[in-house]
Order: sequence, then C-alpha cells, then structure tokens
Amino acid sequence: MNIRPKCTCDSASDLLFCCSGVADTAEIGDRAVRALHRNGDAKMFCLAGIGGGVELILLNTRAAGRLFVVDGCDGDCARKTMEKQGFSGFTHFRVTDLGWEKGKTPVTAERVEAAAAELRRLLVETPRSVPA
Repeated sequence: MNIRPKCTCDSASDLLFCCSGVADTAEIGDRAVRALHRNGDAKMFCLAGIGGGVELILLNTRAAGRLFVVDGCDGDCARKTMEKQGFSGFTHFRVTDLGWEKGKTPVTAERVEAAAAELRRLLVETPRSVPA
C-alpha cells in the first residue's frame, strides 16, 4: 500500500501530542494543547494513532517539523508511546513540572493558561532543525 503524507504545505507543521489521561494534571495539559491548536500555534495530533501504529499517522508525524510531547505526570506515557514507535528528538513537557501535584490540582482556566503559556514559550524557544 502506497500511503503518502496528507500535508502538502510549504513548511512542515509543528505537531503536539498529549497524554489525555484521567488525572487532573493530564486534563490541564490536554486543554492547554487544544487551546494552542485552536489558536493555530501548532497542530494537535493523535497520540492514540502513534500507539496503535496507524501508518498514515506515523508517516505524517515523520514528515512533521518539530514534535512536542506533553505528559500530565511523571508516568510519561506520551513520551514512552512516542519512543516505542521510534520517535526521538522531540521536546517533552510535563505538567507536574510546573509545581502541581497529580490528583491534588483542580483544573482551572488559570492553570490551563499557565500550561499553555509554558508550551508557547517552548514553541518559541525550541530551534527548528536545519536540513542536512
């Protein structure tokens, strides 16, 4: 089967992958990633498709610009999922690194915005790779 990436844009998209686990900190990360996606800062992409080995999702991810992986806690399920499929060199962000504790951090608009602000900072500060 000859599957090609869907993106035909001039520059490869930055992709965001997020744990969407049951913890409050995972929900904060998920909402922050969705906010960046809605604002057009980067494109949210399917972590379940990565874990499931969905060929088109893997192909589009390999063709992407930069990859950003967000975890809600130190279980690092999203990071481990990406690595299991052979992805490396991505920027990893853990919501609990903001000082919040899994299971003890109510989801608020202020916390979602704080996580989104940190992700925006990473988007700005993470260098783009130079083609070889």
